Formats: sequence, C-alpha cells, structure tokens
Amino acid sequence: MRGGRGAGASGRLLLICAAALLLAGCTFPGSTGPMVKIGLVAPFEGLYRPLGYEALYAMKLAVRERNAAGGVGGYMVELVALDDSGDPAQAALSARKMAVDPDVMGVIGHFLDETTVAALDEYHRAGLALIAPAAANEVTERGYPEVFRLFATNERLGAEAARYAVVELGAKRLAVLRGREDLAQAFARATRELGATVVLDANVEEVDWAALAEAGPDAIFFSGGAVCGAELMVEARRAGIEAILVGGSELDKPHLVRIGGEAVEGAIYVTSAPDPAGAQGFVARYRALAGHPPGPRAVLAYDAACALLEALEQVIEEEGRPGREGVVAALAKVRYEGLLGPIAFNARGDWAAPRVCVYRIEGGRYPGRQVR
Repeated sequence: MRGGRGAGASGRLLLICAAALLLAGCTFPGSTGPMVKIGLVAPFEGLYRPLGYEALYAMKLAVRERNAAGGVGGYMVELVALDDSGDPAQAALSARKMAVDPDVMGVIGHFLDETTVAALDEYHRAGLALIAPAAANEVTERGYPEVFRLFATNERLGAEAARYAVVELGAKRLAVLRGREDLAQAFARATRELGATVVLDANVEEVDWAALAEAGPDAIFFSGGAVCGAELMVEARRAGIEAILVGGSELDKPHLVRIGGEAVEGAIYVTSAPDPAGAQGFVARYRALAGHPPGPRAVLAYDAACALLEALEQVIEEEGRPGREGVVAALAKVRYEGLLGPIAFNARGDWAAPRVCVYRIEGGRYPGRQVR
C-alpha cells in the first residue's frame, strides 16, 4: 500500500497540501479574534480514504456554519485534520500530535474500531476529549473520562443483528464466523436466546467450507470487516452455499460491494450511521461544499462536531476561556439535538440512546437500502 521512504514522504506532502485546500474556509481570513481548535483524525490515505474525506467535509461544514454564526463564545474555530491511514500505529501517532497542540480542545475520530482502540491511551494521557464513532466494546471499557462513544456498542449491534436475522428474515440455522470477538459473542448469544440454532461457530481463519456447506445455514454472520467479508462470501458461493451475509458496522464500507459483487447481494449489516436522505437540508449544504452527496458516516461526523462545539461553548461561557478539562466535563453533561436525534452520554461515556440502523445491499449498490 506504501512505496519506499521517498514515495511515502511525497504522499504525505500531497496529503498535507490537499488537506490545507479542503480546510480553507474553516476560519475567517483576517479575523483578529481569538481562535480555538478542534481535531479530526481519520484515514485520508489507503483503503479507507473515502471514509476520511466523507468525515472531513462533514466536519468542515459544521465548523463553517458555527463560525458564520459568530463562533463559540467569541472564539473562531479552526479545524485540524490528521491522517491515520486506517493503521493502528499511525492512529496512536496522530493522536499524540493532536495532544501536543495546546489549542486543540477535542477530537473526533478514528472511525474504525482498531484505530480508535489503538489511540485511546494517548487521549487519556493528554486529558483531551475524544468523540469516537466506533462500536468496539473496548472503546469505553477502560473507563477513561475523556472518551465518549457516538455509536452503538458491538454488544448492542450483535444482539440487533441476531434479532433481525431470526425474527425479520426467519433464519433458523445460522453460522458464526468470528472476526471481532465482542460482536460475534453478542450475536451468538442472542441467536440462541431467540431459539435459533448456531450450526457452526469458527474463527474466520479456520473455516471448513465443506463442513459449512453440509451444515446448510440460512445466514452467515461475520463479525469482521468489509474486505474479508466480501472475500468470504465469494468463497461461500464457490462452495455452493447460498446463505446470506449478516454483519456489524465493519461491513459498512463500499469495499463490500466492490469486491463481493453478486456474492453479497442481499447482505444485511447493522450500524449507527443513518441514511442521510432523511435530512435534506444537511444533504443540500454538504453537496454544495463537497460537490457530491454525503454518505451515512458524514451524519455521525457532523453531529459529533456539533456536540463538541456545543460543549466548548458552554466551557467558554462558564470559565471565560477554553480548557481541555472543562470540555471533558461539559461533554459528560451535554444535551444536543442533532440529525441523529438526542445526543447525550451516560456515565461510561456511551451514547445514552444509540441509534441502530439496518441496511440491505440491493442492486449491487453501497450503502444499500436502510430497511430499519
């Protein structure tokens, strides 16, 4: 995915230039007022590059709108965006870079489970607030007060996926192929509680296709990512298995359709990222800025930015100036009505009333049709 040392440096330079162009307009040139920064860390290079730029345009829109309305507590807002390339080591490094800038009051990121988990310690050490649109249970299990999740947990998503597969689709015999363990455990437990049968439960690296074909599942639940899920279903079709694919939010990537093609037609995945079509005003404003319509993750990024800005304004009004400790405390109490609905966090830092959306891949198109 990367070239040599020289090629990598060149790629990073191009990324910095591109990000600078994209961020133009997030603050007002010539403004003499005080400035405060919020951050975005996302994949701007590599396999998940489109996801990063989808989030970037959404956050740029949120910052632009807040600055046009006068900023937060008299401060203009600057957006700082750093790349993590979808790589856990790079995610931790980018988090450290955010942390050493004293003007950064909070960060939105990292949009993938593995990169979010890899960066948690850095935000905690710096006392820097992180709003994470990520499902891994571990995101809030460490008890870090700086970390807030704007997503359903894998525990919740696994249970909802099982409920949809068994109750709505009528699946009675299900196979579980394990990628993320927390998601797989939640799905398998809920499946059995609903009275269905788990005919095979195996790690994804150890799939016996002949045994799986003989088991005859109605659906295959895979708790890993879109690329691997697509490849698995291609293999399943070659083995004569006609079961549909069911999965969690890590399937919510365009690679599922690009790689899987007809093998993933009818696939079901659960996520907290809603179809933005229901928010026409947001869609129009996003399109005017980006030149194309938003995807589901843009809604999460936009609302996360707005909730962070709301908390930041509260701190400035109460304390007279921004501060990281105050932002963390304000986020714990924030109440914001966004595109996602009410946004507030419980004592663990989890979204108090998380949305769960169900999508079905139809006509070979991503993200598919939101069926619930």
